[in-house]
Amino acid sequence: MKQHGRTKLISACGLLALGLIGCGATEDALEPIADAPQGTSRAALTVHEQAALDTANNSESCKPLGNFYWEIGNGAGLLYGIPRGSGVSATTVMPIASASKWLYVGAYVQSRGYANLSTDEKKRLNFTSGYIDENTTLCGDAGTTVSDCYGPAYKNVSYRPLQNGRYFYNGGHMQKLALDDIGARKGTGLASVMDWINAQLGTTLPESDSDVAVAGGFSGSAAHYRVFLMKLLNNQYELSSKLTVDSVPAWPGGPNVSYTPWTTGQAYYGLGHWIEGETLGGVWSVTGHSSAGAFGFYPWVNAARNRYMLLARSRQLGGEEEGEKSRACAQTIRKAYELGVPQP
Repeated sequence: MKQHGRTKLISACGLLALGLIGCGATEDALEPIADAPQGTSRAALTVHEQAALDTANNSESCKPLGNFYWEIGNGAGLLYGIPRGSGVSATTVMPIASASKWLYVGAYVQSRGYANLSTDEKKRLNFTSGYIDENTTLCGDAGTTVSDCYGPAYKNVSYRPLQNGRYFYNGGHMQKLALDDIGARKGTGLASVMDWINAQLGTTLPESDSDVAVAGGFSGSAAHYRVFLMKLLNNQYELSSKLTVDSVPAWPGGPNVSYTPWTTGQAYYGLGHWIEGETLGGVWSVTGHSSAGAFGFYPWVNAARNRYMLLARSRQLGGEEEGEKSRACAQTIRKAYELGVPQP
């Protein structure tokens, strides 16, 4: 994937202007010492941090994942983050695949205002519009526009009337939305897709040619995505208070579900993101919101919107399995952090 040098560091002074943290060093200061042995950091670990670290290194759900970076934080910033293994850190840029969806929807709703969204727009955001793409290409050729990506040479999106009103997990819904809104934009250069995304979200995500595939073509790092999640927690987006609205069943065998990659129990799909939950005493309740990427990038915020988590890795093997593997690992780490007890 072609990358262009637009990635910037977010200074702590810049976050001070948003009222989030005090002024200090750049975000690199949040990273563990680069050459420190696995399992060490700049300061002594709390019981909760040590439990999470032990779980990331040793749990059955995390051991098969290879090297990755993970972090836990809140609206004020990062609480704890460290790589497992080498080669990936908070600032490692990688393709984030379907984690792009949450960013695109956040920007779209921010630009429109939720109150102004039409029924058709909401259906394209929760994947019930009937617009389905036929190809899985990422539209990464230089000079490709959002409109080109929609067309027969790339995604080949078409309207399927029998799928209108049914949940069908597919990027075609969002590509149709982008076609009608930012169709002339390219992945790189003046007035790029990412110029528009960053202007809406207050982020500094890097641009790439594949950004024209708005449902799965973005790249970024944990540090880039952290900014979006913190703003989401701090009610700085239109989407912040709308994480459960317009949600539809999205689990296998659920009502009006035509296709879903979800495999573990019950889940819903809201505006461009998954709504995760658990069943206790026969009652299902929301536990968090996420947008796992097919290559393993996993962002999450809890239902109370006071905690976020990121697991960053990229293993391009095809299918959606890597995203689910990262979700399982991340949730095991999170549980260990919250309980202060390592998880198997």
